[in-house]
This record gives sequence, C-alpha cells and structure tokens, in this order.
Amino acid sequence: MARERGHLTAEPDAVGAAAGAQGVSALLGELARAPEVELGSAWEHVLRPGAVVGRFELVREIGRGGFGVVYEARDRELGRSVAFKAVRAGDRTSLQEERLLREAEAAARLSHPNIVTVYDAGRCEHGPYLVLELLRGRALAERLSGEPPALRESLRVASEVASALAHAHAEGVVHRDLSPGNVFLCDDGRVKVLDFGLSHAFGRRRISGGTPGYMAPEQWRGAPEDERTDVYALGVMLYRMISGTLPFPEDEDGRATMGPKAAPALEVPDAAPLGALVARMLAKDPVDRPRDGAAVAAALLALRAELDSAPAPARPAPAGRPPHPRRRWAAAALAAVALALIAGGVSLRQRQGLDSPPAGAGEARVMVAVADFENHTGEPELGGLSGMLITSLEQSRRLSVLTRVRMLDILRQLGRENVAGVDEALGREVARSAGVRALVLASIRRFDDLYSIELKALDPLTSEYLFTLKETGRGKASVPKMIDRLSEETRQRLRESPAEVSASRVDVASATTGDFEAYASFFRGDQAMDATRYEQALSEYRAALAADPGFALAHYRIAYLGEFTGIDPSARRASIEAAMRSADRVPEKERLLIQAWKAHVDGDGERAHQLYARAVAAYPQDKEVLYMAGDLHFHEGNLPEALGLFERALALDPFWEPALMHVVDALGKLGRVDEVLARARRWVERVPGGASYRSLAHAELLAGRIEDAERDARRALELDGNIFSRTALAEALMLGERYGEAEALLRPATEPGAAPTDRMKASAQLAAALAYQGRRRAALEVLDRLPSRTPGPNEPSQRLLLLLGEPSHDAARAEVVRLAAAGVRWDGLPTILALTGELEAAAEHARALEPGPARALYEAVAAWRGGDRERALALLGPLLDNPRRGGDVGFAATWIAANVALEARRDEDAIASLRGVRQLPGGLTRSWMYPRSFYLEALALERLGQRARARESLDHLLALLRGADPDLPLLAEAKALQRRLAAPARAARR
Repeated sequence: MARERGHLTAEPDAVGAAAGAQGVSALLGELARAPEVELGSAWEHVLRPGAVVGRFELVREIGRGGFGVVYEARDRELGRSVAFKAVRAGDRTSLQEERLLREAEAAARLSHPNIVTVYDAGRCEHGPYLVLELLRGRALAERLSGEPPALRESLRVASEVASALAHAHAEGVVHRDLSPGNVFLCDDGRVKVLDFGLSHAFGRRRISGGTPGYMAPEQWRGAPEDERTDVYALGVMLYRMISGTLPFPEDEDGRATMGPKAAPALEVPDAAPLGALVARMLAKDPVDRPRDGAAVAAALLALRAELDSAPAPARPAPAGRPPHPRRRWAAAALAAVALALIAGGVSLRQRQGLDSPPAGAGEARVMVAVADFENHTGEPELGGLSGMLITSLEQSRRLSVLTRVRMLDILRQLGRENVAGVDEALGREVARSAGVRALVLASIRRFDDLYSIELKALDPLTSEYLFTLKETGRGKASVPKMIDRLSEETRQRLRESPAEVSASRVDVASATTGDFEAYASFFRGDQAMDATRYEQALSEYRAALAADPGFALAHYRIAYLGEFTGIDPSARRASIEAAMRSADRVPEKERLLIQAWKAHVDGDGERAHQLYARAVAAYPQDKEVLYMAGDLHFHEGNLPEALGLFERALALDPFWEPALMHVVDALGKLGRVDEVLARARRWVERVPGGASYRSLAHAELLAGRIEDAERDARRALELDGNIFSRTALAEALMLGERYGEAEALLRPATEPGAAPTDRMKASAQLAAALAYQGRRRAALEVLDRLPSRTPGPNEPSQRLLLLLGEPSHDAARAEVVRLAAAGVRWDGLPTILALTGELEAAAEHARALEPGPARALYEAVAAWRGGDRERALALLGPLLDNPRRGGDVGFAATWIAANVALEARRDEDAIASLRGVRQLPGGLTRSWMYPRSFYLEALALERLGQRARARESLDHLLALLRGADPDLPLLAEAKALQRRLAAPARAARR
C-alpha cells in the first residue's frame, strides 16, 4: 500500500473482508450526512508515530497519495500489523449516490490474491479511515523510475493486474484510478492492486497528484466510465513497462488522449501479438477495446505461456523496429486449457433475481447455451432459427455463447453421438457439463399469418426460469426482426446495458440472410463441414446461394473449402470477392474470417495472420477460429505456430478430427515421431474410428513400421471408406513397394464420376504409384485428366513436382517459369527456379524469403548451381541434422545433399544421404527420387570399388522398373551401368 517498505503480517480473510464491506457502507453513509469541514485538516494534527486511533496505534508513516495518508499501525486487539489509511473525503454530492455506495461496499468485499484486502473501516472525530493488509515491497511507479522491466516481468505484472481487474469487474466494481502508483510489487513476488473502487466512492473522481497519462479519453471528457476505462489504464501501464515511455507523454490536459490520433504502435519483436493487444486496449473508443479485465487476462495468459515455451531473450525486448513477419507465436496446450477455463467461466451478478457466488479471476462473462427451437409451424425451413439467435447473441461482450457446433462437441464428449437436434434435455446436459448459467429455450408457432416466438431462460443448476419473453409478428418475413428484439432483451436481462447492446447489435437478416431456406441449407452445411463431410457441405452452401445469391457467409465457406477440395482458384476468388461485397454487414467474427481469407487469396500473408490473430484474441473459445488461424500457419510451414493453435482447438474439442489430423502431421514434420505415435494411440483408444486409425497409420509410417501402418490403414478404410483412408493405405502400400496394389486401390476414385475432392487426392497418389514404376507417361496423363487449374497460394503444381524427375530440366523449367509469371508464389519457388538453372529469377523471388529452412535450402541450391559445392554442403548441414524435423524441406535437403556429395566425389556421404531419402515420406517427388536413389547409390559404390553391392542396387532398381516406359532415361542409364559392372565379371570368367 505504501511507497516505501512495510511489513506483511496477515493474509486476506473472508471475515475481515465482510467487516470491511459493512464498515465502508456505514462510513460513506455517515460522510454523506456529515457537515462540510476543511478536507484533511483534522487529521494533520493527529497523524504521528505513537498516536492511538480507536484500537490502532500508529507506528510510522509509509505513504501519501491517492485519497489519504498511510501509516503502519498495530491492531492492539488482534495483535497484528496493518495499514491505517486516514481518508481525505472528497465531494459530498458524489457520496450521496446510491450507486457509489453499492460499489464501495462491493469493492470492500473483494477477495482476491491480487487485490489488497480491506479489513475494516471507521470514523473518529478526526475523520474517516480504512484498515487494510500491510504489504512489504514498493509501488510499480517506483520500479518504473529506473530501467523498464524485462518483457517476461512486464507480462507477469500485467497479467496479475488483469486478474485482479477480472475478479473486480465480475463483481461490478471498476477501479477508475488505475496507475503504477496503485499497483504494489510485493517482495514475495505477488502483485497487489490498491484503492479498488474506493477513491471514486469517496468522491475523488480524479486523484489529485495522480498521473493524467493513465486516464482514458472518456474520463477526460467526463463521460460514463466502465470496465473498459480500467482496460485503457492497464494498456498504458503495459505500454510504459515495455517501451519505457507513456503513449502520450506530454499530455497534461487530455487533448492528445481525447484527440483522433492513435497511440504510437508498440513494437515488440519477441512478442508481435502483444503490440496488437495493447493497441486495442488503448483504442480511443471504448467499444473497440477488450471488454473487461477477463478478456485481457485471457490474452496475456496465452502470451505468457507462449513466451515461456520459447528461449528467454538476453535483455528486454526493444521497441522501435517492426516485428519480423514470421515471428508469430501459437499457444501451447497448457495455455489452451487454461485459456478455455478462463474464457469458459462465468459469473452472474445480481439483477432481477439472478444471483451467484463471487466469481474467480477471469470469470467475467455469462455463459449461455441456446437449444434448438421447437418448430410448431409445419415449415421445416424455420428449423434453424437457433443459429440465427446464437449469431445475434454472439455480438455481446457480456455473454459467452456456445455455438451449436460447440454444443455438439460437448455432447459427443458425453457419449451422445449422431445428435440430430439439441432439445431441452440435451441442452441441460450441455449446460451442466460446460458450466452454462443460462439455457435459452425457444419455440415458434403460427396462427394463420401471425407468428409467435416464446423464449425462456433457464438456470440449469436450479431448474428455475430466470425470465420469459415473447414476440409476435405478421408474416414469415417478420421472424428475423423478432429474433433481433428477443436477442436484445435477453442481453439486457443478462446484465448488459442498453448502450452496450446498441453498440454491438446486428440485424440478423442482413448479417446472415432473410431467406429461411437459404439459412437452413447453410445451417446443414456447417454441420457437414464440422463432421468433415466437405462435399456435402459444399452442396448445402451452393443450395443456400441458389436461394439467396447474396448470402455472404455461404460464399465465404465455398471460397475457404474450395482450396482443399479442388475448386479452381479463379472460382474461389470469385466466391471470396462476393463475400467481401457484403462483409460490412456480417457479424464481427465472420467479418474477420472473410477478410483474413481474402488477404490469403490475394497473397498477403502478413495481413491474413494479423486478422486471424485479432479473431483468436476476440473469440478464444471458437475452435474453428483457432483452427483456421493454425491452418494458414501449417500450410506456410510455420509448424510450431500452427501446432499451438491446433492444440488450443483440441482443448475445446479433444477429438475433433481436423485439428487432430493436423497435430499429427505437424508433429511428424517436426520430427517428433514418438509424440506422434503416443498421440495417435491415445486417439485410437478413446475414439476407435477411421480418423484415429488413419492417424496411427501415418505415425507408424513415420516410424518406419510399414506393416503396422498398412494394417491400421486398412482398418481405417473399413471403418469410414473415405478418400483419406484410401490414400493412407495407398501410401503404406507404396512405401512397401507394392505399387500394383496401390494402383488398383486408387483407380476407381480417379474416374470422372468420382467426387472432385476424391478425384484430386486419388489422382496425385495414383500418379505417384505409376512414377515409382517408371511409368511417367501414364503418371502425367493422370494429372492432365484433372480439370485445368492454376495452383493457389503456397501450392506448387503436381505436374511440376513430377517433371522435376526428368534428367533434362527443360520441361520443369518451362512449367516453373509459367507458374511464376502467373503470380503463383510459395516458399519453394526460388529453390526450384535455382534447381532448373534460372538463377537470376530465383534470386529475385528469394528476396521475399525470410530466414529459416526454406531460405537455407534455396541458398544451398543456388550455391550448388553456381559451382560452390563446399558452401552448398555447409548450408545443407543444419537441415540434415534431423531431416524429419524439416518436413518437405528436410526431405529435399537430403536429396540435394546426396547429389552434391556425388559431384564432389564424397561417395560415402552420398550413399548415407541416399539411404536417408528412402526412409522419408515425400509424395510425388519421392516417386522419382526413390528409384533414382538406387542408381546413384550404384554409381557411388562402383567408385568405391564395391561392385557386387552396386550390382545389388541396380538389380533392385530394374525389378522396380520392369513395367517402365521403354524410353525412360533412368531405365537406359541403369542398363548401361549394369553392362559396365558386368564386363569385369565376364572377363574374369574368360
């Protein structure tokens, strides 16, 4: 509590807090009725060491500021040291406000590890006083007078302050005077927030002697204050701790704070998302800030967990230079679980009969679930109205609304599979499992052209109805407006002010669609998408657009799914452009996702990541948001970032197939094979289905256990029969050199009548199976039969990957030059340009490559093609330490290292790399590298004088190529080498 060192003797206790609440309430009542006196004059003659006030003996002064003078004192009855604060009361008019009396009482009742405890309050002839716990340490203001804290320390302090704010905000208490002078750093490492809600209650709206730089714009204007006022102050504190300065350092009258100019960007290279968070906290308009302390606490928790999982910087992270585009983080699994707990907790404060016990840190939102509407109209298209109501309620910053997908996830985890609808009984199960405090039940009826919706909010713990609402309207077209009105009234009944509702409301018909058939199709499409039935989902989204061609969300879904289902990029671009035309009307979450995907389609990865980061910060409990953000990182090769986001999605739905599959893939590409196996086995044990067995097969392939992988892939195919299991089995067969079986398995899925997604995936695998056998002409024909399409971002063409296997790079060079001219970009483009001899073009495209494995691979190939083999091998060395960890880059590096070593006549090294290639998966490129590796191995063995072993390698290769194209160059080379190796043997026999 003080500006100099004191002594902490007692922990907060509930009895003391309760007494403090009663005392503060009585004290304020007395002060409001007391006659005017000169402020503080009576205390000045009494406050001295040795003085006794009531049962408290003053020991020494330990601080001044805020709204009083603080002494260390001894409670002579309880025998403990305390902080005695002589209060300088302010304006009596404010003390008479009933709202302030209630808030002060609530502030005194706060009990949280990061909030100083009020033990008691009273009044003597000298004036009012408070008795609080005594702390040892110093104020943050004193700490900031020196060097700025390190990044980790700054985040820790801010996190504990945010935790205190989250608890207080959940209890309806706003600090209003938060600054470094009111944040105390205890010697035992704890952080305590002082004067919570009391300075304002005692009539000191602006603390004399305080720091104006921490006041929010609305405070300078005298406008209403709420939780976001505290968020602003914490944002200023974070800014100062990181940068060492205030965002508006010379602002003594609030002009800069109130002005339109935003605070200077806080640039933190070691924690890029932190700058974006602080920028939101310092937004001039409160609506643009995080809603309360809980939102900030959740974001900071994730950032701290991510920082803890990375190496600590040697010194505080500097400000003043832009963050590196690829220096983004993704939360670890521990952070995901903790974040889910924080965002998932709720606390209903007293309002119209709603009462709940005090909330813990971070429990600021009321969690709400919406069961499916009971549709008594006989019109099936009105069956998806719960989705519309959820969309409308999601706009609230006071509520945490379970999406329907999330509700189905919870039911699956409870053993409720294949749920068609969420009725009241299932809704209660979800509510009890997820800690929901308000379950919304609604029904719609029709009487001629009169439609009526009745809504009830139920407390699932007590089975008591919290409130009931009813709306009626003429004609079906009136239903969306009825949904809007019901949503707004529900939000207000659940503790949201009319101003807050108005600031974040949406017109649900405009935000989604006014056509109920379109919405019903979209609703079904989302369910199919969540179940990974992508073709069915696309069919439903197209049906939605047939009913309403302007349905932005349906356009967006097609644009998104199209990248993974073979839709041509031009069609995908048309879909995202159509979605963007109406993006200003859709809800915030969907608008961010649309804008992010548009940036991705445009090739602006930096903006796409920024938009996804905003969506993740705003909707940390939406598994789809987390997954989409991670998926973009995954397909760009940013595997640690992707892995963290996927893990956070799994914290919400532990067995969600898309996230689990990508976790397995990411761990595999990172070389963490043991983890992949362990994760896949747990998945099979818990959910023995096609997806889990398929993942186990993939993990076994990574571990080199081909027979086990084939067995489990067959089991997956038996269970679900889908294309993913089919291609997994085909891969296992090919790695076991059973190409004919793989070919027979894949061909039916490549025929023109097959589903587009199935055909695209199976054709790539079939081309590989043929290329392994030297049937390259047939392999190219399979790819050419696919509908013509230009690859999208981060997507090399399959034809190019196959053409790279030709001894002459003429065809590959023409293809890669064509792709580059068409604007196709991916990290491997400079490497392939260099590989085909286009060194100038490669150098031009390599300028966009950031430091990392892809750039190192390019530089190695450029050095090799430029004649510097030693530099090439030196650059490849780090990529070969664990080629599995490098994923596709590690595979390519292993192959290139073998070729460079051969040219340098380092034959032993070449053989080791060639055998490494044969142990790694690699798709279409492996289909020509694998057979050629035996030929190159034979060449190296011949030079080493190991002719018998060379003949064995050649014999193996020729067995693989027994059905090869007669004019296959590799076949001719192998036969020529075979003749050369056989010549000495014949001569010896003669």
